[in-house]
Amino acid sequence: MMMKGFMKALALLMGVVFLLSTAGASAGSNYMVPTGLKDISTVPRSFFVNPDGTPNVKIVVGSYARAEDVASAADIAAALGSILYKEEEAKDIAVKLRKASETDVVLQQVVYRYDYDTMTIDHNLPYNSGLINWSKSYDELPADYWYNGAGYTTNYTTWASSFSAQFKVKVGDSVNGNYLYGWDIDIKGLSLSPIDPADWDGTAPPKQADIKIPSRGISVSVDYTLYNYTVVKDEIVREAYPEWGVPEERNVTTESRIGNSAAVEKDNGTIVGVISPGVAAGDEFTLLGIKYHVFSVGANSFTAGEVLGTGWFAQNESKMLGNSRWKITLIGANPLEESAIVTVVDTKTGEIYGPAVLKLGEPTNVVVSGDTIELQLKLEALSENLILGKIAQISGYGDIKTYSSGTEVDYGGQRWLMSVDSDGQYIKGIALTNEDELVGNPLNILNIYTIEYSFEMKSLNEKDVEFDINRDGSITDTSYVVAKATITILENNPKVNELVLSVGDKVPGTDYVVAGFDGVKNLVIRTPTQPLTLLDTEVNFASSGSNYILVGSNRANLLTSMIFGRYHLPTDFRVWFGEYPVLGYIPKCDLLGGKGVIIVAGATPEATRKAATILMQYIAGLS
Repeated sequence: MMMKGFMKALALLMGVVFLLSTAGASAGSNYMVPTGLKDISTVPRSFFVNPDGTPNVKIVVGSYARAEDVASAADIAAALGSILYKEEEAKDIAVKLRKASETDVVLQQVVYRYDYDTMTIDHNLPYNSGLINWSKSYDELPADYWYNGAGYTTNYTTWASSFSAQFKVKVGDSVNGNYLYGWDIDIKGLSLSPIDPADWDGTAPPKQADIKIPSRGISVSVDYTLYNYTVVKDEIVREAYPEWGVPEERNVTTESRIGNSAAVEKDNGTIVGVISPGVAAGDEFTLLGIKYHVFSVGANSFTAGEVLGTGWFAQNESKMLGNSRWKITLIGANPLEESAIVTVVDTKTGEIYGPAVLKLGEPTNVVVSGDTIELQLKLEALSENLILGKIAQISGYGDIKTYSSGTEVDYGGQRWLMSVDSDGQYIKGIALTNEDELVGNPLNILNIYTIEYSFEMKSLNEKDVEFDINRDGSITDTSYVVAKATITILENNPKVNELVLSVGDKVPGTDYVVAGFDGVKNLVIRTPTQPLTLLDTEVNFASSGSNYILVGSNRANLLTSMIFGRYHLPTDFRVWFGEYPVLGYIPKCDLLGGKGVIIVAGATPEATRKAATILMQYIAGLS
């Protein structure tokens, strides 16, 4: 009896030695290579992919495979996707040049100007008397050179009380994905809060100052009525050559366009008809870039919520819903009853909500605070996935509430009051005005525009230019100043200009011509049209059309067990050291018609997953 136990232990020990005898051949010895098999580092790219980019391998999962083996097979199949392509010589190539320009200036207004022109034209000062008082320093700059709407002849108090800037933007917001709705923007009551000099007395412009806009000083409105309008375009198609008697030729055309009232006014167009009367219940629209879903429309009010997005969730998977603050975990799903159970975490506060039962197609209010539904979820679809199990498609809306004139909303950390124009069926227009006083330089408005104040003063000496600047009859060693203060409104995001060049085109701004492109290949992606993964019972031994990757130990995969028997490998799983992964390569396996075989195995499913990960990394290195 003792001899029998001794012989069994010896057999196990010999099996271990047999299995490990070539383990040192593996890269870094982070996996075992069974005796008689080659290291996977010798597997060529052609094992996995044909010359035309199509797959040359099947992944075989055992009939008795655990979930981990199935997941390993799926991971390997995904890794193969990175090398399923064919390189071809590229034809009809073009190069795209991209340059980000400076941010567009929406409006620029010189609000104070002191120089020769403003003295002689705006103030009618004569050369031989008024100019002899030309200022020689900042402290001498006069107080009445502020802009009055027509000339530089007013003082700061009058300028600040009458400041007004209006501009229109053609493309700003969308309805159901169509970005055709422009903005009307009106700024009034802008003033300056001096920084330097701190004791500014309101005469000449401060050298440095913050811009101050009072509450209700800015209005941004969007007209959601969409028009079909026409624009008359008058173009010169041939210039005049009067010396030869050739007259100018013009071409007048009428072009049809679509837009809201801001676009019509900006294009100086003529409205032909109404395409859409506004935003209705069920529509999705954006207001200053934030997307809302409209649930109902009332008289000068509407109920809407922010669109948070839609995503697929696997059972026991925790994932953020779009770019929102809500993390959702699917803890159960029943396709037969068309329901799912979820829990929700507010990542902003850490608070947990649920479990909540979602019914297919029915919105469920998960988080409610007062009159606001902070989170509403809707189960859109249910399905079963071979790898992931039960999966659910869930969409969400946030901050659902009723908006009406006087409703306060937050944009970019600033409080704005909303004004709603709706008739019970359509939202016709929405306007926002600032509730808080806005102060800064530069001053950010709604994260869309920036308002800047700048002051510039220069001096010039009569001796340096040998000219009698102040017209007093003599050239002296005296410097005289000019000054200018400006308010500029800019868009926050720079425009990106693109230029596509083909062979033979000249590179703008240079003497170079695009002569050709060296070493450029076109990658033809090959998407598999047949399953890459098979069960061991589905392998056709009589017609082995591809190579094989066998996933799972000999206890889980019948094909692996047959290979082990053919190559006299130990089949007792106890000789496999715990979590140590096993990988081996057979260039030509006579059991499978001479096709190549890779063994991906381990004593446990966890060890097999480690082996699969190592193979995935090797495949990635072949791309």
